[in-house]
Amino acid sequence: MRYRQLAVGILMTVATSYVSPILGQVQAQSTNKSNQSSALQLNSIRPITNGLMLTVNANPQIRIQREDNPDRLIVDLQNTNLAQELHKATVPMNRLGIKQVRVAQFQNNPAIARLVFDLDSSDPNSKVAWLSQYNAATRTLLLTPSNQTAQAIPINPPISPSLTLPRPINTPSQVSSTPSAIEKLSFSNTGQLIVEANQPVNYRVTIDRASGTYNVTVANAKISSNLQRPSLAANSPIERIRLSQVGNSVEIGIKTVAGWQVRETQRFTNQQIKLQVSLNSAAPSNQTSLPSNIPVKQAPPNTGDRRRGVIFVDAGHGGNDPGAVDNSIQEKDVVLPISLKLGKALQSMGYTVYYTRTNDVEIDLEPRVAAAERINADVFVSVHANSLAPGNSGISGIETYHSRNSTVGRELANYVHSQIITGTGARDRSVRGAGFYVIAKTSMPAILVETGFVTNPAEARNLSSPDYQKRMADAIARGIDQFMRVRGR
Repeated sequence: MRYRQLAVGILMTVATSYVSPILGQVQAQSTNKSNQSSALQLNSIRPITNGLMLTVNANPQIRIQREDNPDRLIVDLQNTNLAQELHKATVPMNRLGIKQVRVAQFQNNPAIARLVFDLDSSDPNSKVAWLSQYNAATRTLLLTPSNQTAQAIPINPPISPSLTLPRPINTPSQVSSTPSAIEKLSFSNTGQLIVEANQPVNYRVTIDRASGTYNVTVANAKISSNLQRPSLAANSPIERIRLSQVGNSVEIGIKTVAGWQVRETQRFTNQQIKLQVSLNSAAPSNQTSLPSNIPVKQAPPNTGDRRRGVIFVDAGHGGNDPGAVDNSIQEKDVVLPISLKLGKALQSMGYTVYYTRTNDVEIDLEPRVAAAERINADVFVSVHANSLAPGNSGISGIETYHSRNSTVGRELANYVHSQIITGTGARDRSVRGAGFYVIAKTSMPAILVETGFVTNPAEARNLSSPDYQKRMADAIARGIDQFMRVRGR
């Protein structure tokens, strides 16, 4: 498609309440329908070292608008449909004067795909003009600031710039020539690795697929002689963090254990770099990946040794799925504290523990199993509470389930069930085989524990009691430990 001159107009302000699980590269599989059969298609968006790369099947006409308070750049791709998975997506940038890019299908007829660049006003790069280059051979549209060299992808034919700011912008002052000092690396309580410097920093990231190392290169920087860095526990998902001075840059190499990943998150100060360490949530194309804000994560690395054993603790239900409800309690609210107490008890015994959830979020059954498989857990234990139809409020007790025809699952269930009955004095409703998804689809020994009936008033009170929750959790932990010792795992 031939180059078209920039069009500038008065546009409606885009909504700012975007929420998206998609970070880093945003890749789409399906498409949006439009009344305009000739509309272009934007299929993916990916931040690169010197800009933003878009996959689009032809060169779109671009309309741009700069807005203040908040400081942002609005880029509209005319006559362009957005792949469904990209609608209301957020792509963190943390470079080139951009905090993040928000994406939405702004209009359907005629189709307009909108990109909103949330600018970092404290970064001089936020004031420069932007250019676009379209490569028909690769169907990629490269957006770069005018002060960056466009060498990230080969551009076969010479292509004229088609995107500039709609008003004159003064040349930014030069970034300080004094090198930034990398002073501290630390972990937040949400699993973020935070790199702190004594002044604003610019950086780029690369991934070495062969070694599984995530590399951060901080330009014009040095390693502080008083560098503070975290110690890595034996069960940490990070194998090593290596800092190297390479010329006038600092290279930070982060290597994770199998099944874990590092990705950028938005930083709120340009003196920090924030990296999220989390389970790799990649899923088959016919499934939905786990949103990154769902804390399927390892327990705090204060104790535990993966060689001792890896236990995956699955708190049932959550979010919009309350589970069983009666006697003023919801199942999701009692199984979560039991699960967290169970994890702590197992850690104190030396086990590495991972949780499906640590707060009130809804997770489908498939991702629960997929997460346990990714970390190669030795035991999967799902914690639930039971219920019966009205008129059966007198029934109480513990039921422990294993997958039908699973000998090793039945063995695990017997150990855990016996410890619960002994530790709580609850009524024994036996060990049973069942076809529940989370125990039938896991490859490791798996059980589902029904910790009591919310429909029984006395048992509902027990399940709401922190003391009883701890007794229940400790009993399950003892049963798992007994199983692991006998099995010699």
